[in-house]
Amino acid sequence: MNSRLSKYKDYKAADFFADEDFVTSTHLDGIFQPDFWSELVDQYPNLLTEMETARMWVLLIKGQQQVQSRLSINQRWENIQAQIPRYEKQQQQRLFIYKTLRWTASAAALLLLGMLIYEISQFGTKETNTAFGERRELALPDSSIIKLNSNSSLSYVRTWKTDKPREVWLEGEGMFEVKHTALKNRLRENDFFVVHVGDLSLTVLGTKFNVKDRRGRIEVALFEGSVRIQGENGLNRILAPGETFIYDESAKADETVKSDTDKAIAWTHGELSIEHSNLANIVSVLEDNYGYQVVVQDSALLNKRFTGVIPVKGIDDILFVIKHTMNVAIEVKNKQIIIKPN
Repeated sequence: MNSRLSKYKDYKAADFFADEDFVTSTHLDGIFQPDFWSELVDQYPNLLTEMETARMWVLLIKGQQQVQSRLSINQRWENIQAQIPRYEKQQQQRLFIYKTLRWTASAAALLLLGMLIYEISQFGTKETNTAFGERRELALPDSSIIKLNSNSSLSYVRTWKTDKPREVWLEGEGMFEVKHTALKNRLRENDFFVVHVGDLSLTVLGTKFNVKDRRGRIEVALFEGSVRIQGENGLNRILAPGETFIYDESAKADETVKSDTDKAIAWTHGELSIEHSNLANIVSVLEDNYGYQVVVQDSALLNKRFTGVIPVKGIDDILFVIKHTMNVAIEVKNKQIIIKPN
C-alpha cells in the first residue's frame, strides 16, 4: 500500500485543514497534484466528506490571498494555522445558531399546534356541571350570567350563529340574567335567548328568571322582563314579573301562580327558604342538592310545616334546624340520613 496514502486514512477535516500539502494543493501549487487526492479518495471513500469540508475552509481563507501573496509560503501557512481556532469558534457559533433556530422552529410549531388545538376546542358543545353541595356562576359568550345550583348542568354550542337565537340546555336549577342585545326597533331572531328545559322552551330577551327542574316538575319564576313558555300540545304562555309557572311533566299539566319570587332564588344567597314548606320539601332538597338518601321512619313527620329561612353553609345547618324544631333524632351513615321520632 502506498505509504503516502496510508498517512491520511484516519484524517478528519481539521487534520486536512492543518496539512500544508493539502492546503497548498488546494491552491494548485503544492507538491501533490489533484490526482493524488483522487487516488486517496478511491482508496478511502470515507475521506471525501472530510476533504470537502477542509477544502471549503481553505477557500474561505483564500479570500485573503491578495494580502498574503506578498508573504512567504511559511508565513502564509503560519497565518492559516493562526486562523484555525477563530474559524473553529465561528463554526461552533454557527452550530449554536443552527440548533437555536431548530429549537425555535420546534417551539413555534408546538405553540402553533397548541393554538390550533385550542381553537378546535372552541367548537362543539360546552357543558358545565355542579356536584352535590356545589354552586357555580358562569358567564356565557354574550356576557349573560348563569348561577347553577347543586347537582345541575348547563350546556350550549360554543359557536352561536349570528343569525340564530342563543340556545342553552338546563338540567337541575339555574338563575339566569340574560344580556339584552336587541337595538331599539330592530329586533332580530338572534336577539332571542332560548332555554331548553325538560319538554319546554323558554324564549326571552333581556330577562332575569329562575328555572328549576326536579322530579318531573318544572318551575319558572320571573323577576324582570318577560318569558314565553312553549311546549307540547300547543302550550304557549307569556309570563310576567312576579309570576311562577309550574309544569308537571308526567301529567302534562301547568298552572301560573303569583308567588314570592325572592323565595325561589334564596339558594343563590346561600339560604334555604322554608316558609310554608313541609319536611317532604326539605327531604327533596337533601336528596336532589346534596345527594343523600333520606329515610323518615314516621311518615306523619313529612307533613310537618316550617317557616323562616335557614342560612346554609352545609348540610349540617339543615339537619340542625330539623332536629331542634321537630324534636327528632337524626342519624347520618355515609350518604344516608335517618330521621326518627325521639
